Amino acid sequence: MAPTPFETTSIDTTSDDGQQRSTRFSRRAYLTGTTAAVVGLSGLLGSTSATADDTDSDSVLSLEYDEYDDPQEIYDINDVRGSHVPTFVTDRATRGDRSLYTTFTGEQKIANCEYRFPQAVGAPQDEVYTRFKLYPEGFSLNPDDTIRVFWAPLTNGIGSSGGGATNGTNGWSNAIGFANRNNSPAPEGYKFFSYSYHMDNSGSGDFQMTDAVVQMDEWNELECYIKVNTFENGTANPDGIMRYWVNGELAFEETTMRFTTTENNRIEAVGPLGYGVGTASGSLYYDQHDICLDMDRETARDALEE
Repeated sequence: MAPTPFETTSIDTTSDDGQQRSTRFSRRAYLTGTTAAVVGLSGLLGSTSATADDTDSDSVLSLEYDEYDDPQEIYDINDVRGSHVPTFVTDRATRGDRSLYTTFTGEQKIANCEYRFPQAVGAPQDEVYTRFKLYPEGFSLNPDDTIRVFWAPLTNGIGSSGGGATNGTNGWSNAIGFANRNNSPAPEGYKFFSYSYHMDNSGSGDFQMTDAVVQMDEWNELECYIKVNTFENGTANPDGIMRYWVNGELAFEETTMRFTTTENNRIEAVGPLGYGVGTASGSLYYDQHDICLDMDRETARDALEE
């Protein structure tokens, strides 16, 4: 079934400096699963398109870049800082003929590329597995420099990026990336990190380095599993989960996270990000962005192979 374009809509997003921005976008989603449903914003407004809740079991979303003319048909692209807007290219791809290309142009940030669940499948999510291929090109980081490459996840609000304390109702986030720290084998590779805003950190984000290596100038596979904490009567329980794998190996795990105290502050989006601290010079290619809802990693990987 051919993908259905999303209607154009407007949302408020929060940039890394904590400022609210209103963004207009259009998007269409390619959804596969046991009932092979295609989801669009028009479906949420009463057409025959199904939402994730209409499927008989968990949903698998494969973002097939070849099906679209512009990344803004898939992602909400916002907070563009430099002269480059993320685009599709045909000179490097791992699935089909196109990959997503982003590049730094002298600014600290490229852009947010958010795959937003409220618009795509009708609601924020509790449990998300997402994987993608990443090709970092031309990076030569100085000691301690960091590059954030992906939101896993982003729930917009002043609590998601340092604009205010993360209190369980005002957003939260985790950006993953690579840094020239922990004796990274530079310039061939840099160590993977997690940078999270959650209820139990204060001030800047919770930065945690790992010993996993993201290789430069070649394709890497990154996998992310996020499950929101349970909550009751406005109190968050410490049982939220974040797990990340780099090229098949578990790189980071935390199982006592507190993100939210409300239904409206669950997982809102995942997607590419380009943000540098220090030397921000290089390009990022993305491909094979897959998403599975309400599945752990093992179940999701099996579903993606079907």
